[in-house]
Amino acid sequence: MHKAIIKSIFLIIIFSNHIFAKDLDNLFNITMRISDESIDKNIDRSFNHLVFRLLGYQDLQKAKMLKGNYDSKDFLNNYSVINIDGSKFLQASFDEEIVINQFIQNEFSFIGRNRPVIFLDIQIDNGFNEPFKIESIPYEAKLESSLQRIFDNISEERGLFFEFPQNTININKNAYFFEDENSDEFKEYKFDYLDSLFISRSGINNWSLTYKDKTSLFESIDEMINSIRILFNSLATNYLNDFILEATERSIVLKVNNVKSVDNIDSMLDALDEMISVKEYSITAFKKDQISFALKIFGTEEQFIKSVQNHKDFLLELSTNDLIEASLNSL
Repeated sequence: MHKAIIKSIFLIIIFSNHIFAKDLDNLFNITMRISDESIDKNIDRSFNHLVFRLLGYQDLQKAKMLKGNYDSKDFLNNYSVINIDGSKFLQASFDEEIVINQFIQNEFSFIGRNRPVIFLDIQIDNGFNEPFKIESIPYEAKLESSLQRIFDNISEERGLFFEFPQNTININKNAYFFEDENSDEFKEYKFDYLDSLFISRSGINNWSLTYKDKTSLFESIDEMINSIRILFNSLATNYLNDFILEATERSIVLKVNNVKSVDNIDSMLDALDEMISVKEYSITAFKKDQISFALKIFGTEEQFIKSVQNHKDFLLELSTNDLIEASLNSL
């Protein structure tokens, strides 16, 4: 019997009937610009940044409690100083097991690798060209590039995924994207949340921003950009809050079919090791092309079923409150 592998990891909240969250593989790796402080101080800032990612919100008191009698560097696997565009950055890789054990001991809930996907529908009317939507392409213009930089920074800091449409076309000014009749325009995309903005130039240096039913006016483009940064930093907390796992522990059986080789077994065990909601597992039965596991999971059975359903390595076949049967995706 395979030795039970203890996992202090969890997460997957049911946002709707379909979840399209993605795993953040580098969750425990932090890259931050180095300040003039000592390396130890910068490592401490990196650890606080990691706690921010895991909690979903800033709480320096909890970060202090998590460290206990340790220093931040005691949680490191390794670190290095690198140069990016003439600036020095600290790359710190923290030990997942040690960090998560501290969360468990302090009874702090947290967000694991599985992170929400937010689809951004941002339309701009700059007063000179036809209205257009921000796409997933590089931009040189100040407004477009600044907007993309906002979402890149929030994504890196908070640990979530922002995505833009591709190959959109100029649209009629009288049919703005945020109206109800256009609500299925992006049905071919997969996401957990859809947020829309309408940005319009109202004067030479004046801009307006419409989000939901509220329109705000700004006297400069920088003022508007900063407002968008504040808005989506706040929204990021809401997105992530929906992904905090209910802190309950349950047992469930997982049967995996289509296991035909040693490589298949290795891939399956790797998948279970990295699954966000698995606390521990052990093999209970093995027969031709099928392996059965006894799992201890955090959260509800429904939450775990959804995590299997949306996992890249599994195809869900059937499920009950105490049994899940899935096939292993061939790699």
